[in-house]
Amino acid sequence: MKIVVFGGTGFIGRVLCQELSSDNREIISVGKRKNGHEFTEGWGFTRIPSTRGILHRQGDIEDYEFVEECLTGADMVYNLVALSPLYQPRGGNKKHDGVHRKGTENIVSAAKKCGVKKLIQMSAVGASSNAETAYLRAKGDAEKIVKKSGIDWCIFRPSVVFGEGGEFISFIKKIAPPYITPLPGGGKMRFDPIWVNDLVKIIVGITEGDFESGQILEIGGPEIMSMAEITKAIHASKGRSCLIVPIPMVMQKYLMAIAEVIPSILLPFGNDQYKSLKLDPVAKGNDMEKIGMSRGELVKMQEYLRKL
Repeated sequence: MKIVVFGGTGFIGRVLCQELSSDNREIISVGKRKNGHEFTEGWGFTRIPSTRGILHRQGDIEDYEFVEECLTGADMVYNLVALSPLYQPRGGNKKHDGVHRKGTENIVSAAKKCGVKKLIQMSAVGASSNAETAYLRAKGDAEKIVKKSGIDWCIFRPSVVFGEGGEFISFIKKIAPPYITPLPGGGKMRFDPIWVNDLVKIIVGITEGDFESGQILEIGGPEIMSMAEITKAIHASKGRSCLIVPIPMVMQKYLMAIAEVIPSILLPFGNDQYKSLKLDPVAKGNDMEKIGMSRGELVKMQEYLRKL
């Protein structure tokens, strides 16, 4: 069985490829191109050291020919490719449309041509063509393409994901220093963060079992936490205190608007990041139960931080 994982070299993708790997499978892990060149000569593959049955490719999902080449002979495809919603991408918000919508369009078109049987799409909580941010709008547009694909599909909308190699905890550390800690609106924004290993087990459990096409599953972690609570937990794990100082949302709006037009700013924020601060990316209903799991089985962020 040949499985292609677009975004396979990313934070979630690396864990997924390891979980999927077995002696009777060929896993193709596809990562973004670096410096405009393929990782190997031509469009060849290279085996990643110390991994079982995982082959690696580099390229751009906005390049249809490359996508089709990757999917030739594939039975199943996972699309995990995503730009970070935490920062404004280089090239501005239009880059979200190119990567999320156009990239998904290429994967769907190539999958149909190559006879791929299953398509698994990674979306996000709040994804909609009418959403507040460019990231969520592009994710919503991508979902529409998947639904109309004619291939057996499943869409996952995870909440915030944390774990080794993830950016969420490091992002909080960057914007919220210890001791005297300014947070927009006092950090009332809510999350239900989920450990990457738990998320991957849920995804594989659903897509590898009795696969039911047409599912849209929102997946969150074991508890709902505010940004202030998460910030305190992160700094407490290092033995640091944390006094939250609220920043008025109006002030935050102007700061991020300035950041959007000043290229030398330290952190690449913009109006989209301000809008996201007013959203609560909490999974509605939490569909883990569909594979017989409960929230109590999942790793809590505080537990993860203590182990670190």
